[in-house]
Amino acid sequence: MTSEEHTLETAAQALHDAQEAVHTARRNLTAAIVAAYQGGESAARIAMRTGRHIIEIRNLLAAAQASRRR
Repeated sequence: MTSEEHTLETAAQALHDAQEAVHTARRNLTAAIVAAYQGGESAARIAMRTGRHIIEIRNLLAAAQASRRR
């Protein structure tokens, strides 16, 4: 295996690892957002705290079928 082949494989593996890390981070953020919402925090406040747009938060909550616990 040449140095170029090794570099290509290493870069491809690094990209794969990074994509897995992003997926895990998104899943963790989703869980935290749902928990905050179910804990009584407003979607607007969650958006402000996370730096996300409120529409993104509302869409995420709808996709997760999140409702407030009472």
